[in-house]
Amino acid sequence: MQLLRRIYYSIQITLILSTPKIMLNLTNKTAKEKAQLKSMELAKVKLSKFKKGDFDIEIIGDIKEIEVNGSNGIELFATAKKNGKQCGFGKDGTVEIERFRFFNPPVLVDDENGDIIREWTDEITKEVKQRKLKYDPTEVIRQSLAHTISLVGKSGENIIKGKVGNTTSTFYTSERAQLSKAGTGNWNLAHDSTSASSITRNSNTYAYTSSDYEIARVLVVYNTSALGDTDIIDSAVISSYANVITDTDNDGLDYISVVGSYPASNTEIVAGDYDQVGDAIDNPTKVSDDDKDLTSIGTGWKNWTLNASGLALISKTGYSRFGFREGHDIEDSPVSGFNSFQNYSTNPKLVVVHSASSSIKSINGLAKASIKSRNGLAIGSIKSINGLE
Repeated sequence: MQLLRRIYYSIQITLILSTPKIMLNLTNKTAKEKAQLKSMELAKVKLSKFKKGDFDIEIIGDIKEIEVNGSNGIELFATAKKNGKQCGFGKDGTVEIERFRFFNPPVLVDDENGDIIREWTDEITKEVKQRKLKYDPTEVIRQSLAHTISLVGKSGENIIKGKVGNTTSTFYTSERAQLSKAGTGNWNLAHDSTSASSITRNSNTYAYTSSDYEIARVLVVYNTSALGDTDIIDSAVISSYANVITDTDNDGLDYISVVGSYPASNTEIVAGDYDQVGDAIDNPTKVSDDDKDLTSIGTGWKNWTLNASGLALISKTGYSRFGFREGHDIEDSPVSGFNSFQNYSTNPKLVVVHSASSSIKSINGLAKASIKSRNGLAIGSIKSINGLE
């Protein structure tokens, strides 16, 4: 009997240990603890070659958990082809194998059959809406990597065979919120206010203007300290997913722009930050030249390439802060309809291409010498990585 009991317990323990973890428990965890736990889970994923959309992607070596200047994330090296043609990376497209880093990454993906259900009441339509997700670290990496490659990948004619990384770092928001002000029929009351009537944090965010003169602005904060003070920023893109676009006032001011933001705190957005979305209430400096016309943009990922003003707002040692505003709000012109950009399915992200400040000794668990060749070029013949011995 005791022997049978031991065997039974042994089987039970084996089953428990071998059963995949369905969901991380992030309850009562700090933002840093959440980022660390999610990164630990993603680093367990074993993934090599896969296809996602137009891309054939190969991850070389292991996916590695990292902490850089207090920021937690994952690092991997990858090469990619788009529609069968090699992608180049870096500022000039000469990199074949790019280093990708993801900070504060997600672990959930949308899935109509997912068992994680989030419900909320749409503050505009008052309808109850539902989002279904599932815990799937492998699919998170597939989706995140493919989308980032779609933003930074270049044509491959300038590739130097075997050249390894600059670095592409993707930052997910450490804090975000929608700040809305009810004007109750008074445009100036809403537009010129110094404080919001309500705040929606970290999940469903809308930038909009409405005919009853309610205005919503979105503020996003990224911890970009992992860039490091000595790195050179080559380019950056802010990307946000549009789930619902509404445009009933098509008068030329129906667009969404990205501006800088200046909240009192980097870790807790408050009502008093309503007038800090942009460097001015009227005609704030736009940090991207990519205004998105609500009439034509449709749903899906929308990307704003940062201009010189935007790049100047990226902190390499602290927090980078941006915001979204609708055109009528930006130009202080009362709207006669309802225009909105709604994001509730993904965390807006900041993708930065930058020059690494230190030598890359290995490719996530594989010493360069252990990778025999890439496209016929022996790795041993590579004398430097981006000019670094």
